[in-house]
Amino acid sequence: MAFNVSFIRVCCVLPVLQGVEERYNITHKDLSIPDSLMLEPMTLLPFSEVAMWLTKIELLTGDSDYMLNIQEYLDIGRFNLPNNWFLATPDLAITFRRVNYAMACFHSGASYYGAQSNKIIKWCYRNDYVSSKAKSHDSLRVALTLLNTCRYFLGADFQPKKVMLSGPSIGQLGVEQAFGCKVTWNAPLTEMWLDIDSLISSEQDFLSSQSTLQQIKKNNSNSISLNQLDSYLNMPQTHDTPKVLYELVNYIRFYGLPTVDSLADLCGFSRQQLQRRLQQNGFSFTELMRYILGNLAINYMLEGRSVSEVSALLGYANVRSFSKSFQRLHRQTPTQYIEKLHQKSPHKRA
Repeated sequence: MAFNVSFIRVCCVLPVLQGVEERYNITHKDLSIPDSLMLEPMTLLPFSEVAMWLTKIELLTGDSDYMLNIQEYLDIGRFNLPNNWFLATPDLAITFRRVNYAMACFHSGASYYGAQSNKIIKWCYRNDYVSSKAKSHDSLRVALTLLNTCRYFLGADFQPKKVMLSGPSIGQLGVEQAFGCKVTWNAPLTEMWLDIDSLISSEQDFLSSQSTLQQIKKNNSNSISLNQLDSYLNMPQTHDTPKVLYELVNYIRFYGLPTVDSLADLCGFSRQQLQRRLQQNGFSFTELMRYILGNLAINYMLEGRSVSEVSALLGYANVRSFSKSFQRLHRQTPTQYIEKLHQKSPHKRA
C-alpha cells in the first residue's frame, strides 16, 4: 500500500523563509525548523510540512498579504543552483522550458507546464497536495516567482495579460497591483498569461550585452560533481514506497532520532495504522530505521564527517548508541568503516 506524499526541496522554500526573516524578523526557529535542516538545501520536505509553515507564517506575522510583501525575495535565482542554472539562458523561452521539465526534480506531485491558446501562453502550476489558505499562499508564491522570472528577461515593467490563482482570495487589490493585471482566485490551476512573443522578444536585447553572453557560456561550460548529480535525482515516485519512507525518515531525523510515533504523526496515521501499513509492505520500523540511518551515515562519512558529527546529525543521543546501530547493519564500527574509506581513497592509492 503506497504512502501518498508530495516532496519539495528545502532550496525551493528558502526564498520565502529569507524574505519573512528580513521583512518581519521571524526566523526559521520561530517555525520550529532546525538549523541543520536549513544547512542542507537539497533535502526533501513533505509538502504537508511546508503548507503548515505557510499557514503559521500568516499567524505569526498577522499579515495575510505577507507573500506580497516579500515579493522581491521570490526569485528562482535564490534556489542557489550551481551556475544559477535556471536563469543562465539567453532568453525567457529556454528558461521557461527548463523550469517546466526540471522542477520535477525539485517538487514531486506538482507540475509546471505551458498551455497555448491562440497567441497567449499560459504558464501553469498545479499542486493537489495543498488546501485552504495554504493553497492561496503557495499559489501566490509560485505566481510571483514566475512573474519575477519574466521580469528578469523582459524588464521590471513587464505585466502579464492575466493571472489565475488557486485557493481563497487574499488581498485582491494588492495582488492586482503587484501583477498589474486582472487576477482571478479559486482557479483549479495557478496560471500566468503572457503574449507568445514575450518568450523570445528579450533575446536580442539580452544577447546584445557581450559580458552577459560570456557569463552564460562560462556557466554552461561548468559541470557538477557526481555527488551533486545524485542529490538532484533522488526524488521518489508515489508508488516507490521504500524510497518515500526513506525520505520521510530522513526528514524526521533532523528533529531527533525517528520513532514510530513521529513517523505516524508525519503521515497522519495512528501508531497502529502505520505499523499495519509497514507490515503490508514487508517492513518493521526498527529494521527500516536502522537501514535508512545506516545509509545516511555512509553518505556523511563520504563527505569526511567524523563519527561524532554523524551521530549528532542522525539524531542519536550519543555516539555509543549510533555505533551499536551501525555495527548491527554493517558488521563493523563507524570508525572501522571510515578507516576503510581512507584506505580506498584515490590519494592513498597514488
